[in-house]
Amino acid sequence: AGIHAARDAGLPVKINCVVRRGVNEDQILPLAAWCREERFVLRFIEYMDVGNHNRWQAGCVVPVAEILDILQSAHEIAPVDPAFRGEVARRYRYADGKGEVGFVSSITEPFCRDCNRARLTADGKLVTCLFASGGTDLRPVLRSGTSDDELAKFIGSVWARREDRYSELRAEGRAHSEKVEMSYVGG
Repeated sequence: AGIHAARDAGLPVKINCVVRRGVNEDQILPLAAWCREERFVLRFIEYMDVGNHNRWQAGCVVPVAEILDILQSAHEIAPVDPAFRGEVARRYRYADGKGEVGFVSSITEPFCRDCNRARLTADGKLVTCLFASGGTDLRPVLRSGTSDDELAKFIGSVWARREDRYSELRAEGRAHSEKVEMSYVGG
């Protein structure tokens, strides 16, 4: 009811679905059918090792390639060009014109080098990677009376110094173990 209320209020609705082996991979086609019928954009996301408490195991990941194969067994889809550089979802349109579906493959196809996303935590930290172990506290800068231009320059300098490549390092077996919890940084 909440999803329909959001749509009825004029909000764009996108449904994100994390697919986990042994949990919900059997729901890929039913969810895709529902989103097509309701005209919601759907994103399938590989199960990721965000935070420190989701009991992530590589064997629970359903690779995007497998999800795509399952979807293509029932629907003809065609790739859509990215809307902007750094777009994390690879997007496809249904051939019959009934919607769009996307895939986020952080585990099997890391896109760290092209990432352009930052997050602001509820306690004022700028986090430059979903898998970061910490962030840069913006509160002192904000409370010092800095101008908008100075704040923009400060944030730009933080971004320019970032070395986040967690997903690529994970693929190489060199990732750090402690990460900010998803509930602090949002998805």
